[in-house]
Amino acid sequence: MQRVVKTLALSVCILGLAGCGKKDVPDTKTLSLGKNGEILHQVVGTSEQDYYQIEMSDLEEFVAKRVEEYCAENGEQKVVLESAEEEDGSILLNFRYASPEDYSGFNYRKLYVGALADAADAGYELEAVPFVSIEGEASEIGYIEDWDKKQLVVLETKSGEEMLVNLPGKTLYINQGAHNGQEITLVGKKSVKISNQEEAGTTSLSYIIYE
Repeated sequence: MQRVVKTLALSVCILGLAGCGKKDVPDTKTLSLGKNGEILHQVVGTSEQDYYQIEMSDLEEFVAKRVEEYCAENGEQKVVLESAEEEDGSILLNFRYASPEDYSGFNYRKLYVGALADAADAGYELEAVPFVSIEGEASEIGYIEDWDKKQLVVLETKSGEEMLVNLPGKTLYINQGAHNGQEITLVGKKSVKISNQEEAGTTSLSYIIYE
């Protein structure tokens, strides 16, 4: 039983579902999108779980095994653990993914980064998504000027999760928070913070249009 709890606790930490915020350690996970398709993901967590104290050595071993297994099936360097640090009970893991698809496959959650015009082919229906511009003006996808030349991020987050998304270009539109029970805020010109306030145990999609 202890081994099962231990494995679950490690899984929670690697997916970044346990927040932290001690001293100078960030308290929000970060997803940074590169212009060449690379994804940088900083996971923050705490070693003090409800039923188990995570040991850093166990966590690193667990993560290394998951990365090795994923790359064995999908190709070398598809996922890289660039660093793993612990300070005063706070844990920081920095991952690099070769593509959005690798982020999705490794973390079991949706991430689309690509042309807005290709989103429908990827399975995303945007006609019913209410967007708002950085100026605060409501808009629908069909009324966005030169929409076929814009880029889109679709990110799945879980209830209670916060994520800071750093874009490779200027933010133009975000979906209205009332659409999916999330608080979505602009952070400068190229970052968006997502705070998932949906019902526990559920997930939601956030939409960001940029150029």
